[in-house]
Amino acid sequence: MNTPLGVILIVFGALAGAVVGSFAEVVRSRGWRGALHGRSRCDGCRRELRWFELVPFLSYSVQRGRCRTCGSRIGAAVLLAEIAGAAVGAVAVLVGLGLSAR
Repeated sequence: MNTPLGVILIVFGALAGAVVGSFAEVVRSRGWRGALHGRSRCDGCRRELRWFELVPFLSYSVQRGRCRTCGSRIGAAVLLAEIAGAAVGAVAVLVGLGLSAR
């Protein structure tokens, strides 16, 4: 894992996993049809979210777990799903590279 490419791949795997984890949480909370219908919206005020409000980890942290418009809370389950997805993505890359802890 000392190679820069290995580190880049692990980070990319973690980011991809965070995106998948975030989407999985949307499917869990809104159902499969709700997750695929239109763009993401605030559950409180129903405002359509902008792209920068959908960046895993960063958006939740910057917005302090609240909607920018109405201030309604964004559930911690979203952040936990992103963290779990990132962990799975990073581990998948580690296993794929043969660098898993032995």
